[in-house]
Amino acid sequence: MITGYGTIESAVEAIKMGAYDYLTKPIIDDEIRLVVERALQQQSLIRENRTLREALDLRFNLDNIVGHDYKMLKIFDLIEAVADSRTTVLIQGDSGTGKTMIARAIHHRSDRRDKPFVEVSCGAIPESLLESELFGHVKG
Repeated sequence: MITGYGTIESAVEAIKMGAYDYLTKPIIDDEIRLVVERALQQQSLIRENRTLREALDLRFNLDNIVGHDYKMLKIFDLIEAVADSRTTVLIQGDSGTGKTMIARAIHHRSDRRDKPFVEVSCGAIPESLLESELFGHVKG
């Protein structure tokens, strides 16, 4: 927004209403060029972010998990059921069976999809430390 009579109140109001920036006259060419460049960069980042989110949606879509027999359909139902809950989920299975893929599918469907996904390989942690690594430890 460009104005000849800028006040702090009008600047705050303009930004609240969606203005990218607030400039007062007289405007210096370099100043407006910089604001336009920043706005274009921000729009580019927004588009890139949207594209990456769409790619993640496709990557963790259940259609990408191979297997449409009865057992896999039950797993798909479980994924949908636990994704809505706040409970901790333990996924067990042999190496290479898709545990991480299932875990990411659950995470991606949960309300915490925007939070970090943390994968823990329990086999890599000594049994004596596993409990404190997962649940914390209080001295005493």
